[in-house]
Amino acid sequence: MSTKRFQLENYKKYLLNRNTASTVVISYIENCIVTEDEAAKHSFHKIMVHNWPGSHIELFDTLMDYFQSSFTPVNCTSQGEITTFYTSSLNFVMKVVKHDFMFPYQRNMFNLDLLFNDRSSADCFDNRVTVDDVVAGVVSNRMSDKHELDLSNFDKDPEFIEKRIHFYKLSMLSQYKLLMIRMGRDTKSLNLSNNNLSTIPVDLLNFFIKGDLTAINLSHNEIPALSELQRISSKIEKLWIEGNPLCENLDPSTYVKNIVMRFPRLTELDGITLNQHGVMLPFFKNFLETPDKRTKMVVEKFLTLYFAHYDSNRKKLPNFYDGKVSLTINTSFTEAERAALPPAYTNFTRNALDPQRRKQFRSKVFRNSHSCVHALCSLPRSEHDPTTFSVDVLRHDKKCMILVVDGTYREKSFNPEQPDRYFRFRRTFVFNIYNMTPNSVYHINNEIFSISFATKEHIDNSFQIPIRNMNSLVLINPESEEREAISRAFTHITQLKKTEVELRLKIHSWDLRSAVKEFWDELKKNKISADKFIEDDYDDFSDTSSLIDEVD
Repeated sequence: MSTKRFQLENYKKYLLNRNTASTVVISYIENCIVTEDEAAKHSFHKIMVHNWPGSHIELFDTLMDYFQSSFTPVNCTSQGEITTFYTSSLNFVMKVVKHDFMFPYQRNMFNLDLLFNDRSSADCFDNRVTVDDVVAGVVSNRMSDKHELDLSNFDKDPEFIEKRIHFYKLSMLSQYKLLMIRMGRDTKSLNLSNNNLSTIPVDLLNFFIKGDLTAINLSHNEIPALSELQRISSKIEKLWIEGNPLCENLDPSTYVKNIVMRFPRLTELDGITLNQHGVMLPFFKNFLETPDKRTKMVVEKFLTLYFAHYDSNRKKLPNFYDGKVSLTINTSFTEAERAALPPAYTNFTRNALDPQRRKQFRSKVFRNSHSCVHALCSLPRSEHDPTTFSVDVLRHDKKCMILVVDGTYREKSFNPEQPDRYFRFRRTFVFNIYNMTPNSVYHINNEIFSISFATKEHIDNSFQIPIRNMNSLVLINPESEEREAISRAFTHITQLKKTEVELRLKIHSWDLRSAVKEFWDELKKNKISADKFIEDDYDDFSDTSSLIDEVD
């Protein structure tokens, strides 16, 4: 047995207080700290506090604050007038000794007794392992192959609960410097959600912001104000902050604006994609059950394109439908209500409140894409509010997808004396999926479109977020006149040759604004050669970034 190990056994269950803390014992503890004695790391010391009036967390915070020493408490209990816990931190023990085993709390002095080397790590954990090893194992197991570190609900980790380690606040991780330096170097996405954080753990984040961290999840904590977010790295591109008190009293537009000001590179907020003017359509936040990534991508792309065309140019809707599609439009308007509505609500819809005309229901089923789109085009022009959408995917496999969308839309009145009409809708889409290498093609094979008047509550909670450029309208199979018009506009803006113009617009699905933005980015980086322009003197360009807003 080594000398250090032998000395440690001599102090087995040694009662350490102001009477027994001799210079020999103090010298031994100091020597263990300096030499980082491995045997001492497996030794746990019992801390006993008499007549403690507060909670265990208040005790830990008070001791760390007063003694300016961090420790990870193990097996904390209260019996009678004595509160006890274990620690392997010799630095903390040394601080207690030097402060004469006393500390203040709420104008009272409390005394501590220590039972030095009361237990070994094997006694505490049924295995010869240090607290550092346990914490390192828990943290390492939470790192994914994609360099995503999940520290959510950290204090409730099963390993801590089993070993009775009280990791009661996340900032305690900052004392494990070597571990955090290693993790901070590799982490790209950090999840700190559900940790009861009332402030940003700056000491902990300092290990990560020096690396490649670009995404951080602070959702569902207790962060009270936006001012607490100011110290996070400006490299953050994705941020989750929902579920904190700071979100409760801010309207969505102010919320987005203030956060984007603090994070100039932010591209995604609370899981919603941002553009230059605000939030994109937040469809996935309204799923009853979040689907897999492939389904989510298909659904969001469909909803964005479909409703953009439905609200602006319904003549393009045949591209979404199968040639043999079956469509029914159902309403539940009273006779008086229908009299005040446009004729299309009578001529093209089935009304469940009109038993006299149920025999005509068969004529209200549209059985091909032409008659289907004709019926939809006959309805008045509309404007949908995507923030009211509830989206559910009932089925999605290789052959079929069933999608149900509920929400609110309005028909704008051109008469100042008449208010806008607000409706609730439910649209059930059944898609046939055709596998055409390399992509799958989705066509609507059946649709049920149900319409009713919106209630006052629905009206009050819709169209509250006027976000400009909420979705980019991408043309589907544009006609030659449309392609020519867009090409002329793009040529006028960029002075590029016709072949280059058409190539760029095709890449961006004839989305003029997106094509101009890419052009401007490449021009600033001098990536466009002179032979792509109509004239040689292409250097005389003003700041075309302003044209992006004009195109919008």
